[in-house]
Amino acid sequence: AVVSTQSTGGAGASGAGKQQTLEVHYPRQSIAEISRQSKLSFVAVLREWQRWVELGCDEDGNLAVSALRTQYPTDPLMHRVIDSIPSLDDQISFTDFCRVLYIWQTMVMEERLQTLFQILNNGDPLTTDVVAQIIKAIRPDEDMEQIKLIAAHMPSSLSCLGTSVIDEEDFVAWAKCLPADELHTKLGTFTIIDERVMAAMEEQHARNQ
Repeated sequence: AVVSTQSTGGAGASGAGKQQTLEVHYPRQSIAEISRQSKLSFVAVLREWQRWVELGCDEDGNLAVSALRTQYPTDPLMHRVIDSIPSLDDQISFTDFCRVLYIWQTMVMEERLQTLFQILNNGDPLTTDVVAQIIKAIRPDEDMEQIKLIAAHMPSSLSCLGTSVIDEEDFVAWAKCLPADELHTKLGTFTIIDERVMAAMEEQHARNQ
């Protein structure tokens, strides 16, 4: 089935009176079946599917890794997260993506940070370059020279062993001390997820506890 939805353009002369039509097709595998397999709520799966269609998935629900990457052109952290999602021939299936969302939903913050650490440098301690990328991701307006200076001093100040790298324990301890908006919005949230889906997932998780 195919459903057409319309959205009105924003205010202003250029957007006045304009409408955008988006054809939303449903996957061959039913939304209900994907919900059952992934354990995500039906509403969360349905809403995320609409975004999947907007990104250009095929009728089987497969989306090119590059299509996700282009949503974050200057964010190497998100590129690493995207590359960690199971794929076949550079295609991510919608069902596998929903399974990842469910796993992320059930994690507490410390588990999310531990998982992120494993993704950032293939489980190896974080180098100064990776630390600089993390800081840039959570503070995009920060001057790059200042970021490099902070990153250069962080490993020796954080590492329990006083080494030039940061291990998982160091990273989690540092991240948990970040301001709440940086921790939850930048590092603790899987930003590929539509905000409405995240809200539905959190509501589902709260009901299950």
